[in-house]
Amino acid sequence: MTAATGAARSSRLARRAPSLALAGLVTLGCGSRSGLEAWQTEPPEEIAATPLQAAPELAGCVDIRRSYASVPPAVMLLIDRSTSMGFPFGGDTRWNVLRDAIVTPDQGLLAALDQRARVGLMLYTGQGGFDNPSGCPVITQVATEFGNVARVRGAYLDAEPAFRGDTPTGESIERAAAELSLLEAGVPKYILLATDGEPDTCAQPKPSNGMPRAISAAQGAFAQGIRVYTVGVSEGIGADRVQQMANAGAGKDPALVYGVDDEAEEPLFANADPRALAAQLAGIIGDVRTCTIELGTEVGSERSLEGRLLLDGQVLENDARNGWTFVDEDTLSIRGAACDTILGEGQQLEVRFPCEDADYRLR
Repeated sequence: MTAATGAARSSRLARRAPSLALAGLVTLGCGSRSGLEAWQTEPPEEIAATPLQAAPELAGCVDIRRSYASVPPAVMLLIDRSTSMGFPFGGDTRWNVLRDAIVTPDQGLLAALDQRARVGLMLYTGQGGFDNPSGCPVITQVATEFGNVARVRGAYLDAEPAFRGDTPTGESIERAAAELSLLEAGVPKYILLATDGEPDTCAQPKPSNGMPRAISAAQGAFAQGIRVYTVGVSEGIGADRVQQMANAGAGKDPALVYGVDDEAEEPLFANADPRALAAQLAGIIGDVRTCTIELGTEVGSERSLEGRLLLDGQVLENDARNGWTFVDEDTLSIRGAACDTILGEGQQLEVRFPCEDADYRLR
C-alpha cells in the first residue's frame, strides 16, 4: 500500500461520521494490507482528534481477502463503562449507540457472532482505584462460551455507565486476556475493546495517565496469541491514542502512523449510526463467518460490473438471489448458496474493485 493511498483513506474516515475499516485477516485499499443514570462529577478531559495528513484521494479502491479459520474463534467484548460513555454521540449517547449496534436482534454484532463464535463480555470501569472495597477494575462479566449470546445481551442491556466511573483500560485488557488464555490451544482469540477516552490506572485513577499500561497490556495479549482491536467511540477521542493501541494490539511498534508507515495498523473509529456501526463491527474479525461485507469505502451499485468476487477460487455473480449484491454504497451482501458456503466450510473470499482514478488500477 502506498502512503498516499493510506492517507487518503484516513482523510475519508475523518470526513464521514468516523467509520471503522476492516481489519484482522482483511485487506482493504489499493494493494494488500470491524436511560443513563445521573452523574455528578466533572467530565474527564479528552484529547482532541489529530487528523492524519491528507493526500490526493484515490476513491473506491477495494482489495479484501478473508481467510476463515476451521476452528470457530473466541471473541471477548471488552466495553468501557466509564461515566463519559454517557456523553452525546451522534443522535444519542456513546453507550446507547454502541450497545444498540451490538445487541439489536437480527442486525447487531451478536447476531453475526451467534453459533459461529464463542462470545464473552466484560463491561469494565473503576471507582476510586484500589481504594474501592470492591477492587479494581470493576467488571461485569459473562464467560466466553458457545450459545451464550442471550446471556451477553441480557447483561449488557441491564448495565449503564458507572457513576463516577474511571477507565482502567490496561488492567481490564489483562483480565480479558487471562480469561481467554484458559481456552484450549488452537482457538483464534480476539479482544474487541470499545472505549471513548483517555485511560487511567487502578493505582492512579486521576489524572488519566494510563496509556503506557494500556499499550503494554495490548502487547502482552498479542504475545499470548490474542489479537486486540481497539475501537474509538467518540468524535473527540485522540486519534494518536487509538493509533498506538491499534499497533500494540497487532504486535507492532506503537509509534507507527497509518498513512505514513506501511506496517502501521489502521486506527478504528466508531460510526455514530448504530446500524452502520453494527455492520462495521461484524467486519473487524476475519475469522468470524458473515455474509455481510463492509468495504470500507463508498463504491456504489453503479459500479457492479467492475467488481470481482471469488469464493474458494470460484467467481461469484452479481445476483441478489444466489451471488452478491449491494446493500448500500459501501456494503455487500452474499446471498444463496454462496452465503451457505461462507457460513459452512468456505476457506477464502476475495473482493476487488478498481480505484475510480483512471490512472490507477489494482495490480
